[in-house]
Amino acid sequence: MLTVWCVCVGDKYGAGDVRILQDMVARNLDRPHRFRCLTDVDIAGIDCFTPDENWPGWWSKLLLFRYSSGPSLYLDLDVVIVGNLDRLLSDTLSMPANWAQSGHGGCQSSVMAWHGDYSFIADRFNPEYLATPERGNCGAYGPNKLWGDQEYITSILGNPGASIEPMGHIYSYKYHARESVPEDASVICFHGEPKPEQVQAEWITKARSSTATAA
Repeated sequence: MLTVWCVCVGDKYGAGDVRILQDMVARNLDRPHRFRCLTDVDIAGIDCFTPDENWPGWWSKLLLFRYSSGPSLYLDLDVVIVGNLDRLLSDTLSMPANWAQSGHGGCQSSVMAWHGDYSFIADRFNPEYLATPERGNCGAYGPNKLWGDQEYITSILGNPGASIEPMGHIYSYKYHARESVPEDASVICFHGEPKPEQVQAEWITKARSSTATAA
């Protein structure tokens, strides 16, 4: 069965964010699935998984490749789902290109889909190579000071189109959806600021509507 994953580690997001995402997934995914959260806390009503490894923040995302090799879909907690998710599923590893690097390439890990053994992505990661976190971040990695899990994945597998299947239907709010939502969009990503709850737009409120958002 397909597993839909999110990650809630640290105090940046809370139980309400997980429940909102679970609701959006249920409304936009036709394929039978199991919704799970990799987390360091218990969240009532959510299928939670706490790994033995204690990797900080966004770096804990890499552990998904160690513990999930069946059909999988991952979504960040600050995305807004606006269309069908079934078309994002992949028989290999699929990620969108990273629009946030001003043309410098790389992959975007706000949404990922995979099926198969990609445990080497986590196995090559050594948390001892993390620099001390600064300004609230999770620490840069290694001598090249890789900034987050997506730069680390790119350093191993390259840009989408080679070892990573390019994923369509994923857009940035900042770059693509401030005025209107692209017609073929499945997911709008809110990287950096603002976050969805900070934007007064009817399509965001409607997409995130939930009867179970309390922490």
